[in-house]
Amino acid sequence: MKHIRPLIIKFIVAAILLFFVLTIGVTVPVGHVIVITAIYTLFSYFIIDLFVLPRMNNMLTCLIETAIAFLFIYLYSSTFFASPLLGPAVISAIGIGAGEWYFHKYMGMYVFVGELEDTAVIPTHANLQTEIAEEEDIHKLKNDGDE
Repeated sequence: MKHIRPLIIKFIVAAILLFFVLTIGVTVPVGHVIVITAIYTLFSYFIIDLFVLPRMNNMLTCLIETAIAFLFIYLYSSTFFASPLLGPAVISAIGIGAGEWYFHKYMGMYVFVGELEDTAVIPTHANLQTEIAEEEDIHKLKNDGDE
């Protein structure tokens, strides 16, 4: 159940971005955008977000997801359209990669709770210390310094 909300969020964000870039920008039919988004979302979430993200840092995982998004969009467009969409695939992949940065932060805070303390997804502050002073009465020290 904890994977339903992230899947929906990932799908909606990718679908909106691909809709603006591919449908409005290049007039790709909405059905193709939904198919590209569904394939990318399922592959990316179950392979990269659940298996790669816990083992690597956020930046490297975002770069991998950007490359995967580019490959999915470019290969799909070269298969189903007369000319492959190189420029829109690059723009879409960069946008998806930027969105994945924030999505991975969400995953670290809500999906991998208690599982990723030593990775870069969840910032931890395990090395914090408390300073202990020797002075017993700080008001007396302040008054002695005024004289």
